[in-house]
Amino acid sequence: MKNLDVTCGNEQYLFIKFALPNIISLLLLSSAGIVDAAFIGHYVGEKSLASVSIVNPIYSIFWGLSMMILIGGAVKCGKYLGENNLKSANEIFTISMITVTIISIVIIILLLMYSNAVVRLLGANDNIAEISETYLRIITPFIIFITVGYGLSIFARVDNFPFISSFALVLGAISNIILDYVFIAILGLGIKGAGYATGLSYMIGFTILVIHFYRRQGQLWFTIKVKQWKQLIGISVNGFSEFVNEMSMGFTLMLFNIIMIKAVGESGVASFTAVNNIMWIGNIINYATADSLNSLISINFGAKKFSRIRRFLILSSILVVLNGLILIIIMTIIPDKLTHIFIKELSSTSYGMTMDFMSYMKWALTISGLNMVLSAYFTSVHRPKQSALIAVLRSLILPSTLLYILPISFGMIGVYIAVPISEAITFLIGVLLLIKSRQILLQK
Repeated sequence: MKNLDVTCGNEQYLFIKFALPNIISLLLLSSAGIVDAAFIGHYVGEKSLASVSIVNPIYSIFWGLSMMILIGGAVKCGKYLGENNLKSANEIFTISMITVTIISIVIIILLLMYSNAVVRLLGANDNIAEISETYLRIITPFIIFITVGYGLSIFARVDNFPFISSFALVLGAISNIILDYVFIAILGLGIKGAGYATGLSYMIGFTILVIHFYRRQGQLWFTIKVKQWKQLIGISVNGFSEFVNEMSMGFTLMLFNIIMIKAVGESGVASFTAVNNIMWIGNIINYATADSLNSLISINFGAKKFSRIRRFLILSSILVVLNGLILIIIMTIIPDKLTHIFIKELSSTSYGMTMDFMSYMKWALTISGLNMVLSAYFTSVHRPKQSALIAVLRSLILPSTLLYILPISFGMIGVYIAVPISEAITFLIGVLLLIKSRQILLQK
C-alpha cells in the first residue's frame, strides 16, 4: 500500500483510513476473549466462565507494562517520522520492541512459578481455583506473541501501513474462532481448548507482522546502532497513562470479581463476565478510535500542524458518541438476546443478574469513549500527566471508591452504577484539562 502523509490532505479521509482498520482489527483482536467466553458459556458452563474471568485481571500486568512502552514509543517514533528523522525513529522502534520482549519473558517465568498463588490472590475460591490455574498455565507461554505481536502492529500503523496491521489481527481472530469451535465444540477440550485456541491465534498474527518487517517495505526497521537507551525513560513517562489505565482496569475487574463472588458466588462472577464482554464490544470501538489518534496527532504535533490536530480530535469525538448511542439503543431493545450469547440457561441466577447489570452499565459507553479520546490526545501531544490522571480516575480511583461507598446505601444497584458515575465525573475533569492544555499550546 502506498505510504500516507498524515500532515497534509483531507482529515476525514485520513481519519477513516486509520480509524476504520484499527477498529476492525482491535475488535477482532479482542474477539478472542469474547469468543472464548461465548463457547465456554454454552459448551462448558458458568463455573468455567467464572474461572476465566478470575484470571483475566492478570492480563493487566503484562499488557499494561507493554502498552506503556509501545504507546510511548509509538508516539515518540511518530514525532521523529514527522520531523523526517528516520535514524532516531528506528532506534525508538528497536528499543521499544526489545524492552517489551524482555518484560514478557520475565512475566512468563513468574506466572508459571507462582500460578496457584496468583489465582488465589485474584479471588478464586476452592470451587474454581484449579480450573483457573489450568487456564492460566496454558495461556501464559503465549504472552510473548500477544505483546510483541501487538507492538509490531502498532508500529506498522505509525509507519503508515495500517492495513497490514489489520490483516494480521484479522487473520488471528478468524483463526481463534475456528480453533475455539474445533477444540471446545468438537473435541470437547473445555477450558484447555479455549486457552490453546487463543494462544495459537496470537501466534498466527505475530508471524504475519514479523514477515512484513522482515521484508522492509516501510521506513521502520530494527537497528543494531542503538545509542539512545536513555530515551526509554521518556518513552515510559509518556506511555505511563496506558500503564495506569490497564493496571487500573485490571484492579477494578478483580475488585468486581471479588465483590460478586462473595455476594452471590460463581454465578455473580459469570454474570459480570457476560456484561463485561457485552460492554467490551463498545469499549473496544471507543478505544480503537482513540488509539488511532496516536499516529495522526503525534506526527502532526511533530510537524506543528495544530489546526489538523483539532479536527482529528473533533472527528474522533463524534465517532465515539455515535458508537455509544447506537450500542445503548441495541442493549435497550434486545438485552435478552445479548445475555443469551454468554449465559445458556434462561432460568439461572446469572441470566437475570446480567440483565439487571446491563441496564445500568450501558449508560457509561458514550462518556467512556470521550474519556478515552481525551486520554489519547494528551498522550499524543506529550502531556502524560493529564493523560495519566484521566486514566487513573476513570479506571481506578473513582470506581474503587464508589464500589466501596455505594453498595452500603444502594446494595447491588450501587455496584451496577459505580462505573457510569465514575466516567461522568472523569469527563468533567477531562474537559477542564483540555481547556487549560489548549491555552498552553496556543501560546506556544
